[in-house]
Amino acid sequence: MKRVLIVESSALPKIFIDEIRNNITGIEIVSCFDNKESIINSLNNINGLIGCPRPLFSKDLLESAGDSLEWIHVPGAGIEEFLIEKFVNSDIVLTNGKIIQGPEVSDHALALLLSLTRNIGLVTKGVAYKDMPRPIELRGKKALVVGVGGIGHLIAEKAAAFGMTVFGVDENLIPMTSYINKIVSPEEIDILLPEVDVVFNATPVTQKTIKMFDKKMFLNMKKTSYFINISRGKIVDTDGLLEVVSSGHLSGVGLDVTDPEPLPENHGLHKLNNVIITPHIAGPSDFNRQRSQEVVYNNIKRYSTSQPLINVINKRLGY
Repeated sequence: MKRVLIVESSALPKIFIDEIRNNITGIEIVSCFDNKESIINSLNNINGLIGCPRPLFSKDLLESAGDSLEWIHVPGAGIEEFLIEKFVNSDIVLTNGKIIQGPEVSDHALALLLSLTRNIGLVTKGVAYKDMPRPIELRGKKALVVGVGGIGHLIAEKAAAFGMTVFGVDENLIPMTSYINKIVSPEEIDILLPEVDVVFNATPVTQKTIKMFDKKMFLNMKKTSYFINISRGKIVDTDGLLEVVSSGHLSGVGLDVTDPEPLPENHGLHKLNNVIITPHIAGPSDFNRQRSQEVVYNNIKRYSTSQPLINVINKRLGY
C-alpha cells in the first residue's frame, strides 16, 4: 500500500487530513508537524510528500526519504526553492497549486492598477487633490500580460472586461479566447512593449526569466505606461526599475513582490508617490485554501488508483 505524508499546517489542518483518511481507500495517510525534525522522522517508506514548507526542503531532507519517494506536492504556486539539482535530476514527480490562485491574484493585479490609475494610492499617501494627475480610464487602453497561465488568463479576462485590448506573451501555444487579442512568444515582447499602456507580469521565475524586466525593457515601454508585478520579485531588476521610475519614465508601478523581499524600509521605491507596494499578499483569499485542498484531495485520490496527477511541473523548465 502506498504511503503519503502530509505536513500538518493552517493550510492543511488535521480535520482535512482526517477527512482524507476517512474517505480515500487503498492508501495510508501519515501526518507530521511542520518542522524539519518531525518531517525527517516521518519519511521512512514514504511514497508521497505533501505540504513541506519551502524553507525546510533541502538535499538532506530529500536523501532522508530514500528511494521510496515518488511524488512531492507543493500546495502553493511557487516552487523555485524546491528545484535543487538532486530533485530536478530525479524521477520524483512534482505537482503544485498553479492555476487555482488565478481568481485572487488577478483581483490583486487589477486592484494595484486601479489604485494607480484612480489616484487611490496618492490619496492614502496624503497627496493633495490639486497635486494629483488626472485619473485615467482603462477603457480603450492596451494591456500586455506576460505569462498567460492560470493567473495570466484571469488577468486578461478582467482587463478585457474593463474595455482594454489585451495582448499576451507566452512560450506555449495558447488556445484563442475572446478576451486576448493576440499572443506572441517571449522573443517578440519588445515589439509590443512600446504599444501598450499596462504591462502585467504573471510569468513564473525560471533561469530564463530572472531579471527579465531590466532597465532596457522598462525604457522600451511607453513613458505613460504602468507596470504591475504579482509573480516573483526576482523577475525584475530592482535597481533598473528604481532608476527608470525616478527619471519620470512610467506613470506608475504596482508591486506585490520585490527583490529583495521584503524591500528595506529606506529603499527608494518606497519614497516614490507613483509606486504602490503590497507585502506579497495577492495569494490569500476566502476561497484559496479550499481550492488548494481540493487539488490535494483529488491528487491523493488519483495517486491511490494510479491515475495521472494534475498540475504536474516540468522540473527542468520550472513550471
